[in-house]
Amino acid sequence: ITDRDLRSKIATGLFPIDSIAEQVMTSPVVTVPENISVAEAQMMMLKHDVGHLVVTRDGTDRSAVTGVISEHDVVAAQSNTPGVLLKLTRRATQSKELKYVREKITDLIQNSIDTNIPVSHISNIVAEINIAITRRAIEIAVERIGSPPPVRFVWMNIGSQGRKEQLLLTDQDNALIFEDVEPDHYDAVKNYFLDLADKVTRILNKIGYEYCPDGLMANNPQWCKSLTDWIKQYNTWINTPAEKSVELSTVFFDYDFVYGVPAIEDVLTENIEKSVNRNKKFFAYLATDTLKNPPPLGFFRQFLLENDGEHKDSFNIKNRALEPLIDAARVLALSQNILEVTNTYHRFKRLADIEPQNAELYEECAEAFNTLMRFRTEEGLINSGNGKYLDLNGLSKSDKLKLKNCFQPITEIQDLIKRRFSLTSIN
Repeated sequence: ITDRDLRSKIATGLFPIDSIAEQVMTSPVVTVPENISVAEAQMMMLKHDVGHLVVTRDGTDRSAVTGVISEHDVVAAQSNTPGVLLKLTRRATQSKELKYVREKITDLIQNSIDTNIPVSHISNIVAEINIAITRRAIEIAVERIGSPPPVRFVWMNIGSQGRKEQLLLTDQDNALIFEDVEPDHYDAVKNYFLDLADKVTRILNKIGYEYCPDGLMANNPQWCKSLTDWIKQYNTWINTPAEKSVELSTVFFDYDFVYGVPAIEDVLTENIEKSVNRNKKFFAYLATDTLKNPPPLGFFRQFLLENDGEHKDSFNIKNRALEPLIDAARVLALSQNILEVTNTYHRFKRLADIEPQNAELYEECAEAFNTLMRFRTEEGLINSGNGKYLDLNGLSKSDKLKLKNCFQPITEIQDLIKRRFSLTSIN
């Protein structure tokens, strides 16, 4: 007996309240198998004019009942589709509406993981929704200021967002470039964009994207400046590298256009391409920074776990496994003038295309990265966290083996980097 049965038969007086179930129930029930798609379930409801479907093991009324699908279930499932989430984002007028979309992204990721959709595909979808959320946040912020931007500008995501690898709720990293203005107007223009950036980062924080603890955000005067100032900044990082500056600057080489005038970013990209070309000293420093995280297995092939602190005996999958691949893909891609691709998986894929002699290793690195991202995402979803630390006791033997198999490409790619980039250039 469903709510519809009670409303249409009892509440209307068609049947008395003391009627037996057999008199008011919808019969016969419509049964479906466990592997029915949402679209198929919706069609069955329309075809039979029912609001509920009974799920059985084999889809017939002769096997065990395993569940019920309601109209509400179908609507809820469809609300998590990328197309619907993008529409909701573009129509949003308040941060709470964008927060709802971001929460639904988690459901979308979980459903995608459960149905074994490749992580690279999930990342692309989630990245587009995250970009749409940021764009809408910028538009809302401009409306709140009450006046349009004084000059053209570009909002960029950097770091994991710039690589389109932010599946879990982590902190925001962004920067702002505005076109060059006369010196007399510089301060006023910069103050406008700092105000804009402050409003945008606040909105993003309310939605669920935490503030960057290192201040790598567009509301920081250091990361909100004119195109000429940004070119000078990159030239300093590239032409006069130092250990600390290289460690800081790496995330700024993983950037992605979000909002504004793409031509401004294009000018910056062209300058970076010219500056890094055959710059041995820069690549020597970048390669050295890439090798700061050794392979994640000890001498006897045991996992290198945290020795103390809150995460004692856990495996730091971000620092020990993902970062070595992210850093390796970056230095190798930049050395080949691959600036238009920033995603780690796609960087390795592009490298495989242009270096046939190393294609097998690059393909292995790409697949290892996908596998590691899946481990981290699953851990984050289970514990509603960032998935940085894995509890190996919760993994099966086969999962531990799968995890270990990801580490061999890390060793091999680091060996390739050691051979390719002569560290004597630092001297």
